[in-house]
Amino acid sequence: MRRTWRRIPIAVRFFVIHALVGFGLGTLLTAALVWADPGGAATIICRAPGHPGPLLLLWFFLSLTLGGVQSAAAVMLLGYPDPPKDPPRGTRAPVTPLPAQASQRG
Repeated sequence: MRRTWRRIPIAVRFFVIHALVGFGLGTLLTAALVWADPGGAATIICRAPGHPGPLLLLWFFLSLTLGGVQSAAAVMLLGYPDPPKDPPRGTRAPVTPLPAQASQRG
């Protein structure tokens, strides 16, 4: 299992891990909404005729949204690689400015 996971490209692993983190956060948010019951929403969902259906839809779409947000935030927080260091000084001859000649037509 671990060997198979290592063979997956790093970008795919990055997105899978962050999508799973988002799904975990969506699960926690769904549980908090059911527990807190704001405005009686959880009571309505739990008394629905197809009881697990609406709750599963709420969980799935909340988790899908938070998975996308987590992945996007992780990509935006990657940063840039360090810029290359300056070449060592003293390897080139100094440049001396030369006067330019200009002519005037008149």
